[in-house]
Amino acid sequence: MEKKQEGLSVTWLSVWMNIALGALKCAIGLAAHSAALLADGLHSLVDLSTDVVALFGLKMAAKPRDDNHPYGHHRFASLSSLFIGLALLGFCVGLIISSLHQLVDGDSADPAWPALAAAAVSLVAKEWLFLRTRRIAHKEKSRLLLANALHHRTDSLSSALVLVALLAILLVGPQLAFLDKLVGIILGGWLGLEAMKIIVHTCNDLLDTAPDRAVINDIREHILPVPGAVAYHQFRVRRVGDMLDVDLHLQVDGELSVEAGHEIARKVRDNILSRHKEVLDVLIHVEPASEEHLREVGVSDQNGEGEENQR
Repeated sequence: MEKKQEGLSVTWLSVWMNIALGALKCAIGLAAHSAALLADGLHSLVDLSTDVVALFGLKMAAKPRDDNHPYGHHRFASLSSLFIGLALLGFCVGLIISSLHQLVDGDSADPAWPALAAAAVSLVAKEWLFLRTRRIAHKEKSRLLLANALHHRTDSLSSALVLVALLAILLVGPQLAFLDKLVGIILGGWLGLEAMKIIVHTCNDLLDTAPDRAVINDIREHILPVPGAVAYHQFRVRRVGDMLDVDLHLQVDGELSVEAGHEIARKVRDNILSRHKEVLDVLIHVEPASEEHLREVGVSDQNGEGEENQR
């Protein structure tokens, strides 16, 4: 709960920071006649929508199960990540088109030093927010927070573009204004690829795609070491929002009572949940380790080791 609260806190910080920076850049952009800074300020205000979506996803994912959502609300985090990815992709497309038009038309700004200072403040603030949000995202293993962190990076890079362009114009002259548009096209393409990665990963989660093989192998290592666990098969893992859902068929001595077999399954479940906080639930189907059910792989040896029989 403390970790989830940390994610909510950094997202609320982002909300207030985007309001302050957006208002500051828009006001100075209008006063200094800087179209680039004005556009950057509007971008910060648009970022508020992704912060609201991230807050919605985090809040909904934390809600307990109910009659309409017996498996919980964790997929709201995936839906929120998908929205952020699409919003980021839309911004990148708009940035490329706008930069191309301005490059062809030869548009230039007539900035002043306050515009330069505002862009510098925005760059430092948003880059700090990106690093902080990314750290918490890795700590919580939250793709939603990671997607929102990347959106912060787009704002800091946008401010960097404005800063470079304003410096060039103020120090050299308006003949270098094309650098702003050229770098905008390059960064728009790179960030567009990052947005596509977010979209693809989120769609995979919504389609119950298995996580990375390393994640699966790490989880299944905690099955056969449990005393009484003879073998297992049909081991499956899927993502549910930022969490993981596990199910497997566990084979135990067929001479054991139902209660004893259930106790072994409970210990396997507790063993996985205690070592993997990202696992939401473990569903175990108990089978007798008879010749009919026993598999050639996934059988525990004397050292408590074995391999899984993939379905």
